[in-house]
Amino acid sequence: MAILGKIRERSLVLIFIIGMALLAFVFTGVFDGNTSTSQDPVLVVGDAEVGIDAFSQQVDFAERSYRMSSMQAVNYAYEQSSNTKAYEQALDALGLFIGKEHIEQFLKTDPNFSSDPQFQGEDGLFDPEKFTDFIIDLSRNNPQGFDQWKAQEASIKSNLRVQQYQDMVNVGLNVTNFEAQQSYALQNDLVDIDYVRIPYAVISDSLVKITKKDIAAYIAKNSDKYKREASRSLRYVQFSEDPTPDDKVLIENELRNLLSERTLFNEVSKQEETFPSLASVEEASIASFVGEYSDLPYNDSFVSKTELSGNYASTLFNLPKGEVFGPYEDNGYSNITRLVSRQKNGKVKARHILVSFKGASRAAETITRTKATARKEANALLRKAKRGSDFAQLARENSDGPSASRGGELPEFVRGDMVAPFSDFVFSNRVGAFGVVETEFGFHVIEIQDKNDVVKLATISKKLIPSEATSNQVFTAATQFELDVQEADFLEQSKLKNYIVKDVDDIKALDESLPLLGSQRQVIRWAFEENTSELAVKRFALTTGGYIIVQISSVKAEGLPDVEEVITAVSPLVIKEKKQEMLLKQLKGFTSLAEVATQFKQTVSTANAINRNTSMLAGSAQEPNVVGRSFGLTPGTTSEPIVGNTGVFMVELKATTPAAALSNYAGYKASIANAAKQNIAQKVDDAVKVSFDITDNRSLYY
Repeated sequence: MAILGKIRERSLVLIFIIGMALLAFVFTGVFDGNTSTSQDPVLVVGDAEVGIDAFSQQVDFAERSYRMSSMQAVNYAYEQSSNTKAYEQALDALGLFIGKEHIEQFLKTDPNFSSDPQFQGEDGLFDPEKFTDFIIDLSRNNPQGFDQWKAQEASIKSNLRVQQYQDMVNVGLNVTNFEAQQSYALQNDLVDIDYVRIPYAVISDSLVKITKKDIAAYIAKNSDKYKREASRSLRYVQFSEDPTPDDKVLIENELRNLLSERTLFNEVSKQEETFPSLASVEEASIASFVGEYSDLPYNDSFVSKTELSGNYASTLFNLPKGEVFGPYEDNGYSNITRLVSRQKNGKVKARHILVSFKGASRAAETITRTKATARKEANALLRKAKRGSDFAQLARENSDGPSASRGGELPEFVRGDMVAPFSDFVFSNRVGAFGVVETEFGFHVIEIQDKNDVVKLATISKKLIPSEATSNQVFTAATQFELDVQEADFLEQSKLKNYIVKDVDDIKALDESLPLLGSQRQVIRWAFEENTSELAVKRFALTTGGYIIVQISSVKAEGLPDVEEVITAVSPLVIKEKKQEMLLKQLKGFTSLAEVATQFKQTVSTANAINRNTSMLAGSAQEPNVVGRSFGLTPGTTSEPIVGNTGVFMVELKATTPAAALSNYAGYKASIANAAKQNIAQKVDDAVKVSFDITDNRSLYY
């Protein structure tokens, strides 16, 4: 209350400050010539810009059409827009344009146009003249429709240009006989070698001294691997708006009022009116009664015991007809429930084999059997089922129904779910019975698998929500903590008040969600604003209720990390490099594998029939550098020391076995060509875009 009092005392000052801030916003740029950030284009590709209006239309389209989340749609629009602008400039520079004949050819092959009767000639084919007349009519009588066509035509031209360019690239892909022969040799040339491996572990880590300068040099040398996006790390304390026990009692009392009839005086009629309870309301009026008082709609269906969930499922299912249970708490609601009706064996589990015939409802065109033949086949299948044949297999092999792939299995159903003859059979016979039933769809061979009692329940549910007093207390606590951590250490204040601090590391500018909290785009945008510095604090309201107080725990700029940030991960790699240098120096002058093995207490190993394609070396896993160097040796010679993944090697080539020449390498040519053409569209997109400088301002708007 002290905080609210201070706010009231300073309300006039706040109004003045807010008013001046608004004026400053309105007149910024008028007097100093600066433009607002919101005037920046969302995307700049080379010399082409994409403004917020055009970009937001693409975002809206993606959200509506593909049910994407907000940032998924933004990223989709970014890819589409950047591709379009890059291609426009690249293809303009090439002089690649689309003419009338290209569009006509597209219209002829696109079913959206070619199958439209108004564009077809007497032969049923697409008639360009009819389409031209249609467009002329649009231009004269329907300006809005004509504008839509012009936009569609522009899109068609753009897509055709891109397709032509990609087709040209595809045509240019060629594989020579030499390349095919090399691919074949890579997979099939073999060598036999002896080798000695000196593992890096022979040198103790304690003997290798590294400095921060060494680590910095390693990072710089491997900059492609360690270059990073700008990121932020956050910490936050959550203040949840959960109902207190007192709040729950208030909600339960609302439900208790519905457990007995009430008599109230009507000021209009000047008479007392009696309002029914959940127990006394007539069955015909239950749906409207529940609809009036419940936060959840009435479910007018029968359910089996297995379909009920929660701690009170058994209690509810076993209620006598008309009895009411509650209030009870379940899944965030306080409830009272009446058992409206019960049906013994009211829900059935069955499977069937449908034998359809020509002329039956929904029969496939491929079905030609007569009704008499279908009846005969169904009875034959029934006999097999009764004799113990696998019903599921019979269904998979013989059923014409959609459940064939499931072995004829049907979901549980009540009487009204199936056509009358089918329902009459299953609800009139015992579990385990077989039979043949005729319906409009054909003949059904049926097995009754199970039956369950069902009940119909009427539940009035009230969402357990915090009271206004509770919400005010949560707001006050969150606001007080926000003020406290402006002046004091976030972690110390959290510990002082027994608040749980949660950390989130390496958030990127275009991320959408935070762990456990879901979509929190407003938090991420704030974290990356220009004036949000390290240790900045802000309170955010959660859409699910409550608040989080967020602090920026660290700011990482784009580029290479500081040594301290990666010292733990990089140190072993630098040590490994140092060991490589030390071993290479120690191995100088050795020419015999036996001498190396003796000197370093290792053994001479043999690896036969190894090839360059797999680079597998028995006992050392993948060693592509060692295997590759082995193929460059002359039989009987020993290599210089070779740096490998698991140690430093010396190799002696014993024998080579070149692959037998083939009369035809067409298969290898096809394999190389297919590999080259995979994802060609994406590869061409990337190649076109890399030619342009791209400015990405998505994070300023979304």
